[in-house]
Amino acid sequence: MTILTEREAPTPDGINPARVRRAVRALCTGPALIAADLSAPLLVLPDDAPEGSPLPGAVTLAAVSATVAGWAELGIKGVKVFAYGHDRDGRATGATAPGNRMVRTIAAVKATAADTAVTTEVCGCSWTDHSECFLRTGDGGIDLDATYRLMGAMAVQHADAGTDVVSPTAMLDGSIRAVRAALDEAGHRDVGVNPNLALHTGLYGPFKALMATDPRAGHRRGFQLEPGRADRDTIVRARRWITEGADSLTLQPVMTAVDVLVRLRDDQRVPIVAYSTSGEWAALQALGTAGMVEYLAMLKRSGADQILTFAAETAARHLEAPRA
Repeated sequence: MTILTEREAPTPDGINPARVRRAVRALCTGPALIAADLSAPLLVLPDDAPEGSPLPGAVTLAAVSATVAGWAELGIKGVKVFAYGHDRDGRATGATAPGNRMVRTIAAVKATAADTAVTTEVCGCSWTDHSECFLRTGDGGIDLDATYRLMGAMAVQHADAGTDVVSPTAMLDGSIRAVRAALDEAGHRDVGVNPNLALHTGLYGPFKALMATDPRAGHRRGFQLEPGRADRDTIVRARRWITEGADSLTLQPVMTAVDVLVRLRDDQRVPIVAYSTSGEWAALQALGTAGMVEYLAMLKRSGADQILTFAAETAARHLEAPRA
């Protein structure tokens, strides 16, 4: 038989006063999740892209301002910009072309919502004709020096346009150091560097199909963390990225790596972004809005400082609604 102490005992009608009064609940618990905890992926498509994208936030440049303004009104504080590359070639020259789609998007976001934190993808996969993250040597190998120069030049161009954080996506040793050095040399010491900790998964599929970033041959498994070792390898890679100059980290996909998120939080004090990737969107829709919000709140509870999710707008609208 369990004996309750006076402090734990409910009132004679079975109600615990510490739970029943709304004001007391609010005082003791606070919100599990708020809109400011959320960032939204912004996938900028060609002007002639068909309407009705399967992913929220996938828009043409003409719709960027209205989209971002709506998110800001809901209290969403950040966006991560991915641009559908144009003029693709073997050297990714479009990635640093003046006035390219990424540059125009950054300018549009900042002109619309100056206080919105803008993070940009720095990677060759949207700009190479083979859709790989890196540049190749003449014999088909990885041209590391050229890839580092490309990533550094992209980072500086994005910073010049107004981005707040750059996100080197290709998990290449030395790339974070190269990007940080390029930003510093260009006078952008206050621009953050947020590299990916990317696990190999099928949960990138919808994004890769929409943005045409699936490699033409093979896959990126050698450049991603193996799921079976992710609990250990993620920590090793995170420490390496911090040593190279990272200010924060993004873990993706988070739906199948919550255990890794918890371990990463225990090991690191830098801000951590949990990225609920494109392949998670269908599952979140199946949960329904309330279940979706509970899932995102769990990510915050597990250690995420910010949650990047295609569900940001849906969740933010739900969080705005009054409830008891």
